[in-house]
Amino acid sequence: MVFDNIKNAQLYYGLGERFRTALEWMATADVSGLSNRDQVVIDGDNVYAKYFDMETKSPEGAMPEGHSNYADIQYLLEGEEAVGYALKGSEPPAKPYNPEKDIAFWDVPYSTIRLKAGDFYIVWPDDLHAPRLALGEPGKVRLLVVKVKLN
Repeated sequence: MVFDNIKNAQLYYGLGERFRTALEWMATADVSGLSNRDQVVIDGDNVYAKYFDMETKSPEGAMPEGHSNYADIQYLLEGEEAVGYALKGSEPPAKPYNPEKDIAFWDVPYSTIRLKAGDFYIVWPDDLHAPRLALGEPGKVRLLVVKVKLN
């Protein structure tokens, strides 16, 4: 997992051309015309984004998710949230892998990281994450989730 602020995005261009494309797009993205869950194609199925405008959720019962074919870059545009984080171990997922959505869910303990507007994190297939967790009471967040194809 990488956790940083968008002002340092250029530090991660070396992760590969697709990551550079994603990070450069994120730093200048205009989301003013987007609605909740709108998808933006950046580079075909290699790099695309989804916009979210929603409430954070209680951490109680949150199950970390994991992906196989894409890395996630989650970029908080507005608000505050926590993200749960755990390394994928040998335990099988509690909700099996859905290849169409490239996602599975685990019922495992996790640590949390606090995000403020401008922060982003990158997770790979060995990283489990529970996004959009409330810090106390649920609150409004706006964010981009950029998917970067790994294969």
